[in-house]
Amino acid sequence: MKVAQAELLDVLTIGMFEQLPVNVRKATNLRNFSAVFCDQNTDLSQEAIITLRAAATHDLFPIYWFGENPPEFVDGAFPEVSHQFLHEATRDAYEKLSRIAKLGSTRPKEDREGLNVLGYLATRQCDAVPAWAPGSRSSVAYSRLRPDLASRSLLTQLYRQGLLERDYWRKTHLCGRCGSSRLNVAENCPECRSSDLQELDIVHHFSCGHQGPQDAFQLSAGGRMICPSCEQNLNHFGVDYDKPGRVEKCGNCHAVTESPDVYFECLDCAELTLSDEAPQRDWYHYRLSQAGREALLLGRLPVPGLENALGEFEPSKDYATFVALLDNGLSTAQRYGRPFSIAAVRINTGQDDLAQPVRFDSAMRETLIKLLRETLRDSDFLYAAGDQIVFAFPETDASEFDAIVRRIDDGLGKNLTGHPDYRFEDWSDRSVRDILREVRNVR
Repeated sequence: MKVAQAELLDVLTIGMFEQLPVNVRKATNLRNFSAVFCDQNTDLSQEAIITLRAAATHDLFPIYWFGENPPEFVDGAFPEVSHQFLHEATRDAYEKLSRIAKLGSTRPKEDREGLNVLGYLATRQCDAVPAWAPGSRSSVAYSRLRPDLASRSLLTQLYRQGLLERDYWRKTHLCGRCGSSRLNVAENCPECRSSDLQELDIVHHFSCGHQGPQDAFQLSAGGRMICPSCEQNLNHFGVDYDKPGRVEKCGNCHAVTESPDVYFECLDCAELTLSDEAPQRDWYHYRLSQAGREALLLGRLPVPGLENALGEFEPSKDYATFVALLDNGLSTAQRYGRPFSIAAVRINTGQDDLAQPVRFDSAMRETLIKLLRETLRDSDFLYAAGDQIVFAFPETDASEFDAIVRRIDDGLGKNLTGHPDYRFEDWSDRSVRDILREVRNVR
């Protein structure tokens, strides 16, 4: 890739660009360009950028926008095509391409997208910052990142590998049907789900003890309320009656409730989801870590540990939760003489023909999770770190333990043929202290 300013810069122009700087060469036929100059009518959607990537000299090619309403992710935005602005864009392109040239050149195929995200943050000297995006179904976007790189799941994966650091930003709720976060919050009638609710005062008549919605108390000719129970006039607030609270009355079915249901109404599919049943999603501000910078220099991502592979698997616990469950489970088992089994499986990453660690790839992860989902019971839990998984099997004696291990062993043997070796160890006779010592050694 040519980055020296004494050499020509190959630029793909999209739009009307007649007079380019002398050190800029216009690329033709979408081939081997290093940067893009485009006007305000250019499509820079995710699909369009992926198409451009296939012809660029590097996935992280810089983009310069000339005109109104520039996307936030472009490397430079200028109000018009002019001699001055073209030179400014050219200078910036040389600078960005020089940074890109310093990135590691190994770039295995399976690491491409992860390295692109890390490389973008490094060469643009920016963070992945979430912001509200009303036009997006998720309602949140990493708008500073190019659309082909703004993947929440990929950012999460890179964080779990220690390549990014993060700070909590916001929590959003999702539609229970379509997953959209474009939701309207409304109180609905628990009987008919109508949102046509009217808030009314509750009136309490001291003399007879009757209380009910204010609209149930008729008005006298003088405008005073009449109790529907004893038909006496309610003349003075605090003397004849008070208003101890409020209720909601449905305009559709006329039901009265003190606690209407709170629903999220999806603006995309119109589904109503109870607020306490709506899925939630956490959003984070991500920044490059030192480990991420080192991965960029090497040109490859570190081999992911099992904690990344099993991170979303419900029986997989974080260290603190695992310790608490293990300590409580073993203490209870010892106190009441109940069985409790512990097993560890170590996956040997070994070496491939290129003397590189064998990777626990996505296919292996899916196979392992599917196998464990079919084998583990609701009471079982595990902790994964590095190349080791520690399983805890409450209420499981030696014969049941052997049967579970055989099922896992047989499943791994059948489905992970040609993948890393593994071995089981029975830790059932070890103390909590000894188990945690082994776990910490891997962590």
